[in-house]
Amino acid sequence: MSIVIPAWNEEDRLARTLERYLPALEARGEPFEVIVVIDGVRDRTAEVAYRYASRNVRVLLFPNKLGKGGAVLAGIKVSRFEYVGYLDADGPISPQEMYGLVDYLDGDVDCVVASRWLRGSSGRSTEPLFNRVAGRGWNFLTRSLLFLPLRDTQAGAKFFRGPVVRSLLRSVTLTNRAFDVDLLYHVRKRGGRVKEVPVNWTHDPATRMPIGRAIPVMFFSLVGVRVANSPIGKRVPSKLVDWFLDEFQSS
Repeated sequence: MSIVIPAWNEEDRLARTLERYLPALEARGEPFEVIVVIDGVRDRTAEVAYRYASRNVRVLLFPNKLGKGGAVLAGIKVSRFEYVGYLDADGPISPQEMYGLVDYLDGDVDCVVASRWLRGSSGRSTEPLFNRVAGRGWNFLTRSLLFLPLRDTQAGAKFFRGPVVRSLLRSVTLTNRAFDVDLLYHVRKRGGRVKEVPVNWTHDPATRMPIGRAIPVMFFSLVGVRVANSPIGKRVPSKLVDWFLDEFQSS
């Protein structure tokens, strides 16, 4: 299994997360790698990550900010194992639940999505009310515009069959925080089966997600995915596409 962790200015949380997951990965006795993708940081995140190099932790270091999606996609691109996924740097689910997600890939499932909104999940009540309302509004839009039959596209824990997700990397154009829907949309467009699973979610009040500023960016990004994958997309001027990518991608 390959696990990608995007880490932008995460020196205060990364070590805690690695110490939480590495013992479980090592105890499982199966080949694994943790790929920490560090992009455009202004702190000591890289120093923290390199301390774990002897424990199958690989570090990808980029001088410029890639955006969360760009960091995840860069990690998936170099991943080596049969199953590959990504987790937020704050470690939102337990190691046991992580393996609970991965085990679904042993069947006929191509993608497993952690969900805070399915029956049987817990933890969403610890999120601020504004976040929860915004999340429901986002879910309505993803269902309406992209026809994604999922209750939660934004939880930072997803796992895939490696060959499936690597085969569609070129189709995913978003690299900001809305990239999840772009990725999931293309998994389903290629005929992949997506399974949503309830989890016990841990909300970190120190989250790096600036949800107020992110809302307009994510909305226009969602519209961009819809347009790009419709007959209209072929008629959109390339200059407009380039402007969109420059304006929103690292947000």
